[in-house]
Amino acid sequence: MKIASWNVEGRLSDTGDVGRGTPAHIIDSITKLNADVLLLAEAHSADSLDDLPASKQLRDLGYELRNVPYDDDLATRENVYNKQLSLVFASRLPVDRFEIVKLGDLRNSLVAVVNGIRFIGIHLDDRREETRIRQMHDLVKVIKKSDMPTVIMGDFNAMHGEDIWPARFLRLKPVRLLSKLTFTTIAGRAIEMARGEAIKYLEDNTNLTDADPKHRPTTTPKVRETPWLPSVRLIQIDHIFISPDIKISNFTISPDYGADHRAISAEISTR
Repeated sequence: MKIASWNVEGRLSDTGDVGRGTPAHIIDSITKLNADVLLLAEAHSADSLDDLPASKQLRDLGYELRNVPYDDDLATRENVYNKQLSLVFASRLPVDRFEIVKLGDLRNSLVAVVNGIRFIGIHLDDRREETRIRQMHDLVKVIKKSDMPTVIMGDFNAMHGEDIWPARFLRLKPVRLLSKLTFTTIAGRAIEMARGEAIKYLEDNTNLTDADPKHRPTTTPKVRETPWLPSVRLIQIDHIFISPDIKISNFTISPDYGADHRAISAEISTR
């Protein structure tokens, strides 16, 4: 089956942006992805899928949809463009089991079983590495509940550590000092993501590995707050992790489809 993960920056909801990342653009890009199983992080800000016109278009593409509100503590989300968002799990194949799990007593994630493969969809906290490590601790507990073939995908908001040059660069003292003077929020959070501890915790405590051993970048600085910046991939925080009994091929990072993250996709089968 083909799987894909994409943080669409809330753009399945009509944000008013002209010419970039409208709901129509996002649906057109999902059509191009042509995934059997699809995870959309920051999918929308509607109260439910019934309130989201794009959900009909997704169903018309053959997807069964499961909606997972983040249920963030809104008091901690004052400085984001939208205080409440949802994950959407979309599958063209029958979903045998589905549940919502909260990681780190903070934000919801999901577990779905499709064709004998367990999918865990996540979007970890974007602010502090300590919070992500707490979420990873709970994630490892979820993983160890079953020995099923497993795929974890989503926006981890975390990079690999010392061996990856963007992470090493972001940990340089001059870069950390500069972040205090300009682009404080963006740079400060990127530096936290570069610590590499959350990913290391996952790798040290499970047998899962990153489906992209090259650790190629997936995100750009062209976010809502800085639309004038170029759409150049800089850091890898979107990941697909697989257990040893999953065979993966054709790992792909998509072109700019109108959001700040690039979609990642691959073909998988069980060994």
